[in-house]
Amino acid sequence: MAILANTYVSYTSKRNREEFSDAIYDTTPEETPLLTLIGRKSVESVHPEWSNDALRTPVATNQVVEGDEFTFSAIIPTTRLGNYCEIARSEWIISRTQEKTLKAGDRSELGRRRARAALELKTDMEISCLFNKASVAGASGTARVSGGLPSWLISNDSRGGSGTDGGFSVGTGLTVAAGNGTQRALSKAIMDAVILATFNSGGNPKVFMLSPYAKTVFSTLMQSANTPTLYAQVRGNEQATIYAGADTYRSDFGVIDVMPNRQMARHGATTARNGFLLDPEMLTLGVFDDVQEIKVAQTGDAQKRVLLVEFCLLMNNEKAHGIAADIFGMTAAS
Repeated sequence: MAILANTYVSYTSKRNREEFSDAIYDTTPEETPLLTLIGRKSVESVHPEWSNDALRTPVATNQVVEGDEFTFSAIIPTTRLGNYCEIARSEWIISRTQEKTLKAGDRSELGRRRARAALELKTDMEISCLFNKASVAGASGTARVSGGLPSWLISNDSRGGSGTDGGFSVGTGLTVAAGNGTQRALSKAIMDAVILATFNSGGNPKVFMLSPYAKTVFSTLMQSANTPTLYAQVRGNEQATIYAGADTYRSDFGVIDVMPNRQMARHGATTARNGFLLDPEMLTLGVFDDVQEIKVAQTGDAQKRVLLVEFCLLMNNEKAHGIAADIFGMTAAS
């Protein structure tokens, strides 16, 4: 179609106002399931320590004769463990002019960046606790590192071929990162083996934390020949419902909530390859210095800000937890 000659159209006008929404849309996941799940407590040093103990194995031959002389067994001391607090931060600098300029959305660039930095720092803390990294005592010029969850778990683990345990070393006072094994698909057999081992170690796990892809694999376990299939009766003109997901696993040793963690997938296959069987009461976030904003001295025509936190993972007793390591956590092959 043609328009009449000399029609004044919007493409010609120099007076039309721009329309720029004040809303800023973001779908980046910001939740931190692990930090929400576990407790937190203040610690007063950058190297908090604690003790683990265990009862001896029960015996069926504890019978003595009447009038027998006492003999005394050697007392085994408790095991002393510890972790190191690491410092995490986020920095930004905003020019005076940009802060004063009229903007769409948040009027203050400093305020908007402060809120974003707080969310980023929180997700960094989540991944730091879940990542397979050894603890580091630190030194002048060397950052302290808090040992991540996989570096603690050795008692109740299922690993792919050639996978190796990490664990806490009494000799060095540090954790050792676990060695990756051959990746494999999550299965009911893997889950049940980890749950059984954890129960036998005295644990009472409540949560199985997985990457989103691994969570979908868990939901297919209901198709196993050893798992009852759930059906919902349809009455009258009701629409049928397809149950394709499962959020709870009633094991032989208690009910376990299966929880997807999107941050594990965001961080990538190195973290998503692990499924964590957890007792939230036996895991704590130790906070030496909570999140705080530091206003750095101004040296130019701009304002400097830093958000900073100092924290560590406190593994109350690793026998309370389990790990299904070396599973496919991103796709069926990664």
